Amino acid sequence: MGAGGLDFTNAKTLNECLLSKWIFKLERGDENICMNMLRKKYLGDKGLQAVKEKCLRGLKYVVRNGKKARFWLDVWLGECPLKICFPILYDACLQQTWSAYQVLHEGVVDLTFRRAFGERELLEWEQLLGMVEGFVLTHEADSVNWTLEKTGVFTTASLYRELFFPGVINRELMDVWGASLPLKIKRWAILCKAEEKLMVDEAVQRLKDQLSLLRSEAGD
Repeated sequence: MGAGGLDFTNAKTLNECLLSKWIFKLERGDENICMNMLRKKYLGDKGLQAVKEKCLRGLKYVVRNGKKARFWLDVWLGECPLKICFPILYDACLQQTWSAYQVLHEGVVDLTFRRAFGERELLEWEQLLGMVEGFVLTHEADSVNWTLEKTGVFTTASLYRELFFPGVINRELMDVWGASLPLKIKRWAILCKAEEKLMVDEAVQRLKDQLSLLRSEAGD
């Protein structure tokens, strides 16, 4: 399997993509002996939860009862998480990890905030209410689609490509691949660059999580 047309494979990332296939099936609600065993034994596993964060790159929830999809953090309404659409509200919200069910099951948007609304908060609030207006939860379980494939079904290759090169052509790596260098050296250089990108992405995400936690504690 190559990345961006380059013939090399990162084993760690490939293993995460293979695990993500099972996460996709869990979130889709597949029912069989293997899936039921996985639900009982591994859903609390921290390693599997870490892989799920990468799997979210391609997951879009089909919200029915709202008990799987997280209101702010998952893609379910529109094409990106609501925390991206409404960053000011998300930053001030005290229920950042609640599911869509927890927020909407009373028939209203049941959220509280750590500060009074100013002009910008009011504008985002009106826009958010407009997006969820008329949305009705049902008794059916949530499901998911895979947005990185036209079929809506997960593939290991599509997530692998997304983790390395999310929708862009990396000219620097293509230049390395086209250089007059031994094949082993080109593969080694490209692999190092790809690993560097993944490490940066993970570090940025950890920093965002820490800042969010600090803000939450400061608000309390």
